[in-house]
Amino acid sequence: MRLLIVDDEQFAVEGLLYCCDWKAYGIEEVLTANRADKARELLKDHRIELLICDIEMPDEDGLSLVGWVREHSPWTESIFLTCHSEFSYAKKAVNLGSFDYLLKPVDTEELLSAVSGMMAAIREKEEYESYNQMYHKYLNLWQQEKPKRVERFWQDLLSRSILSFGDFFDRELAGAGVGLNPDDQVLPVLISIEEWSKPLSPRDQEIMEYAVKKAAEECFTEEHPGEAITDKSGVLFILLYAGGVEGGPAAKKVSLQQLTAIGKRFIQACQELFYSIVTCYVGSFKPIQELPGMCESLKTMERDNISRTQSVLLYLPQDQMLSANSNSEDILLGDLISYMLNGKRESAVQFIHHLTAKLEANPSFQGRHLDALHQDTLQIIYHFLQVRGINAGSIALFPDWTTARIRGLLQYRHWAEGIVSAVMEAEFERQEKGGVIERSIRYIQQKVEEEISRASVADYVGLNPAYLSRLFKKETGQNLIDFLISVKMDRTRELLDTTDMPVSAIAQQVGYSNFSHFTKMFRKQFDVNPQEYRNVTKRID
Repeated sequence: MRLLIVDDEQFAVEGLLYCCDWKAYGIEEVLTANRADKARELLKDHRIELLICDIEMPDEDGLSLVGWVREHSPWTESIFLTCHSEFSYAKKAVNLGSFDYLLKPVDTEELLSAVSGMMAAIREKEEYESYNQMYHKYLNLWQQEKPKRVERFWQDLLSRSILSFGDFFDRELAGAGVGLNPDDQVLPVLISIEEWSKPLSPRDQEIMEYAVKKAAEECFTEEHPGEAITDKSGVLFILLYAGGVEGGPAAKKVSLQQLTAIGKRFIQACQELFYSIVTCYVGSFKPIQELPGMCESLKTMERDNISRTQSVLLYLPQDQMLSANSNSEDILLGDLISYMLNGKRESAVQFIHHLTAKLEANPSFQGRHLDALHQDTLQIIYHFLQVRGINAGSIALFPDWTTARIRGLLQYRHWAEGIVSAVMEAEFERQEKGGVIERSIRYIQQKVEEEISRASVADYVGLNPAYLSRLFKKETGQNLIDFLISVKMDRTRELLDTTDMPVSAIAQQVGYSNFSHFTKMFRKQFDVNPQEYRNVTKRID
């Protein structure tokens, strides 16, 4: 930073110039001027952040000079010096936006304290301007961004809205223009925004979520080809391509060590730039057709993670129930329904993979055997739907899944994984809709007079807070925090109507230790503060 001292008295200038070691205070250069016109020249030629200016000068008073500075050098903070203590001077100084107003002779400690305050204000202003520039940069991008064909393809694939096998899949992949071949592999990274470290309006939060998405894409795909996409349930994924894209350089598989390092840098950047607490869930490379299952496994990791936030967590298979050396005759297709009924989706998928690998190595396996396997698998699917009471019409593309013609074991593997995952996901969603949301609402209503938070509600139902918030919004249309506040404010209104308790005591009773915040929340809900509400209702009574 630069400091400019303006005073027509040379002794006063030297006194300020040598009163301390300005570099020790972070001021790299100190300039001086004994007239207002010379000060203007210096301000035109240099970026000067700090100005100490005498008010009484023969050619032009300091008030006039600072008025000019306000217009031509708005980043400059100023302190006035004067021999007079009249209120009119102080009033003019305040009107000009002066940081302080000191009387001569100036006490060194008082001056340094004022300069330190100015420097802190300048840094805060610079941080705000930097944030504002970044905010508007992403705001413009966000407003201009249109849905991309590539992202729609990944969204449809992950939601199983397209069939992920055979000619169906090949046509969809080619039409999307992703630039990948059907046998290429993809590694997903789930980016979970756990919470925001500062209050944001819904619109600002949407913009900052977009900023986090673009930053994630920049960090993870800087050296490796890939894409940042948000799936249809609102989950952010980074998809890294192992084979590169058509027309681009060949890509090597990124190592887990590299991904961990990238993830840690990204988490730190999110905390510093976007006021967000983020956790990264790193999957493993899978063929494109198996990507939906891998992403669902990462969602399960996020849902069950209630302790490790701001971390890079690596995927590990939940069950290793089938050993590589087991015999094919030990594999019974009946085991598949057992895994499904017990909610073990990963085990069911591993079973399918292991089964097809064994059958592929069996030279006596023929087309008629594949037809029988296909029909047996369909019987298991219908049995599962019947036992669980699930309407087949509620499952996306179910008629296409069940009528698809299977040619070869590889197609069977992709088909079986897709249809098994689809029906199990339908059962899982049905259970969560009924149980978790109802338990969360009941807990909030029972604990309305306690200091509860999103984290405590999530802890009660045993889910990750970010996952619960997303589920709550999806099923109720309302943010979890907004619902919690509305329940507390309804209880506040009830206490105002039915008791003579002081408003401050009511605030304490409904779990608010900060009275100002309590009043703000009540006004937001009912457009009046609690005391005004009580006065109005009493007059009506």
